[in-house]
Amino acid sequence: MIEMVISDVTLKYLCQKYRHDIGMGTNKFLPGMKVRYVAANKKFGYAYFGDFFFFGDDFYVWEQDDKYAEDHNQDVVEAVFGDKCEGRGHARRVLFAGVMTPFKDCNGENIYTGDVIQIEKENEMTKSLAIGAWSLEDGKGEYCFILDNHNWELESCIRQHYQLTRVGTVFFQLDASDYIGVNQRVMEFNGWRDTEEERQEKVLMAKYTPNFDQEFWKYRGLEIMGVEYDWR
Repeated sequence: MIEMVISDVTLKYLCQKYRHDIGMGTNKFLPGMKVRYVAANKKFGYAYFGDFFFFGDDFYVWEQDDKYAEDHNQDVVEAVFGDKCEGRGHARRVLFAGVMTPFKDCNGENIYTGDVIQIEKENEMTKSLAIGAWSLEDGKGEYCFILDNHNWELESCIRQHYQLTRVGTVFFQLDASDYIGVNQRVMEFNGWRDTEEERQEKVLMAKYTPNFDQEFWKYRGLEIMGVEYDWR
């Protein structure tokens, strides 16, 4: 429906704006967007607008499966929606992990904020950077690689015929109790002070996401064993 750039700030604003519709389960006039979240270790989940909400910085999805009944937080539901929220299922706290952008990589895969993109062009050094979103509450902004003192627009990169390949995400070394926004993770991944060794370590960890392991050697071990994560 609405063409806008969706950052964490924009998404929180929209969830508040459409709070009544989300609580009632009506989605006829809701903005059309798809988000990603950490469903479990080694597994992402996906949801459309109307099937999730924020409580402060905490991100919740509605689950219909009764196996999530123990995860339901009724106090949060009442704090956000009052007593006008029935039949939505179980409100389960998960980690927000990006929103789908209008862009695709060279393999036709949808690019999400928080993705690590391998960028290639003839006669230029291959690099891997993470994609974020700068936008205001009204959605005006840009999807971009957030760098040290400027942003490299994704749309500009595509116009210049760079080859873009999704190789992982920034959702490694996670802590379920510690909120870190997508853009902050992106900026940390794109750290301009990193050595070449540090950059390569980050790219390796990005391939094994989502992941809560804190020690780098565990990611290296996964690579040595030939383990493959279906992070897509």
